[in-house]
Amino acid sequence: MIKNKKDLKELIILSFKYENQFNNGFIKYREWAKKINNIIDNYEHTTTRSIFTSLVKDKIFEKKKDNKKILYLFNPYGKEWIDPYDNYNGVVSFD
Repeated sequence: MIKNKKDLKELIILSFKYENQFNNGFIKYREWAKKINNIIDNYEHTTTRSIFTSLVKDKIFEKKKDNKKILYLFNPYGKEWIDPYDNYNGVVSFD
């Protein structure tokens, strides 16, 4: 098991890049914590939270407040997130 926090952060970033987590969009901390726990094989809340907080401070994750929820986007690329369902109205036209 890796003990160095810097190595853990690099492992998490590489894993998320490999899995294209940017395409998941903004999701809750709880979902990110589950994914981080699976990667580092550690289920201690304090370790997961400290790593996640440092990734947010390093601007690997973007933070967005939606109503009363705080959502996070994995974005180490600096891209702008465009929600694919913003212009979707649910009607299919075959013109």
